Amino acid sequence: MYLQLNASGLLQLSGLFELTSWKISTIIFCVEVEVVKENIMMLHISAKLFKNMCEVNPQWKEALFRQRKRILKYLVHGFLKQEGYLASAEAFRSEAALTNEYELCDNMDLEIILQDFCSYYMMRFNKQPQFCRQVAEPRPLLPTRPPTRAARPPPPEPEVNEDPNLPATFTVTKLFKDIPPEDLNSISAIERKPLSGFVANMSLDKKQLVDMLYQDIIRPSGVSWDDVKGLEEAKRILIESVVYPVRHPAVFTGLLEPWRGALLHGPPGAGKTLLARALAAESRCTFFNVACSTLVNKWRGESEKIVQVLFEMAFYYSPSIIFMDEVETLMSERSGPGEHEASRRLKSQLLTELDGVRDRDGLVFLLANSNMPWEIDTAMLRRLEKRIYIPLPDEKARAALFETYLNVRTVEVYPKVNFQELAAKTEGYSGSEIKLVCKEALMANVRKMLPNMVARSQSGRKERLDVSDILAAIDKTKPVSKDLAKRHIEWQEKMGCS
Repeated sequence: MYLQLNASGLLQLSGLFELTSWKISTIIFCVEVEVVKENIMMLHISAKLFKNMCEVNPQWKEALFRQRKRILKYLVHGFLKQEGYLASAEAFRSEAALTNEYELCDNMDLEIILQDFCSYYMMRFNKQPQFCRQVAEPRPLLPTRPPTRAARPPPPEPEVNEDPNLPATFTVTKLFKDIPPEDLNSISAIERKPLSGFVANMSLDKKQLVDMLYQDIIRPSGVSWDDVKGLEEAKRILIESVVYPVRHPAVFTGLLEPWRGALLHGPPGAGKTLLARALAAESRCTFFNVACSTLVNKWRGESEKIVQVLFEMAFYYSPSIIFMDEVETLMSERSGPGEHEASRRLKSQLLTELDGVRDRDGLVFLLANSNMPWEIDTAMLRRLEKRIYIPLPDEKARAALFETYLNVRTVEVYPKVNFQELAAKTEGYSGSEIKLVCKEALMANVRKMLPNMVARSQSGRKERLDVSDILAAIDKTKPVSKDLAKRHIEWQEKMGCS
């Protein structure tokens, strides 16, 4: 074993192995010192001396072993991400308990290490190393005793050749079963198409962007159209825009091509985000939940590149939905005061991707959400072909919301409450504010129970909620969206399209 040390190398060597009981002179006596030049010494440490060092400090050997294992894990994780196996890389990361404490260096990956090892092996042994070998098929074991006289199964009937272009002596055997079209449509595009096929010919920086955008894909949740109380007009337009074109693509062609985008605007808490979650679950499309932190980048030109890769992924996993919450923060008026050049380039790239010259195959639908639609750029509004007003819930919808939140198995309202009366007392409340009222009423009941609550579990007990607690919660909770609804109605009459 060879160590190249400078003038203070011996002191560093003694500190490395914690040889407190050994002297420097003893080390010099045990090793053969050869002076090369410029005060550099080559120490030829014998295997016996190295073994003695490990015996003096066994923790050093164990730490070195753990370090090698950790390096191997991070190398494998980096190789999986580089090749586009993002799901496998995430599973390996969780199973190997990898943290963000370490990361691979820029010039280190498995391919470089493999190339260096092959070069070293070729120089030393004059041949290429062999890493894999073909596995021989195991031979069937001979029976230890003669088989019993059991009835043999009938031989399989030969399949009839139905292809007229082949001779009659040919037999066609299907290797895979045919998947019915209805079963094929039930499988989402993200499960049918591997990501490795998309990033095969991409550069390393684009692969990193794909890895970042892949994390924004939302899997279908348990929200359905029935969970959205009221808003029948908005649900109808979204079904016509996304669900029907996916199920019946032959109908929506030519002039009846699907809508490219829709804007949901209304007071806060009216149910815009809940509609987007229901659309993600019911449409069976690839749902990209894009935030400002994903698109905005401090480096010049990176934001435009992210937008371009986003739409390329959306068309690859078509049919897709790109959901942008609070879209006015990204697509405000370009002629506004203080407009930065980087923001203008990002908006231009997004507008180009939505309605550019290049034709692409597939259905990509942009679903935008805004509480202040009057601040959105006019060119963006033109591309959002459907501009739908999401109003505050009416009396019927408010009664349904109260019934949903209070009619649970663990709570009993006493005396029997009339949900229509509660709906009449909460005019101007949004859906989230009605949920807050029910939460406050239940919390009032919990405040009464906490002083006398025992340590044992109370999970099987059914609590009784008084109507006075609900009325008190309504008085405490004031609506914040009532005055804002008037401005949305005026903007819808002027700029809406539903």
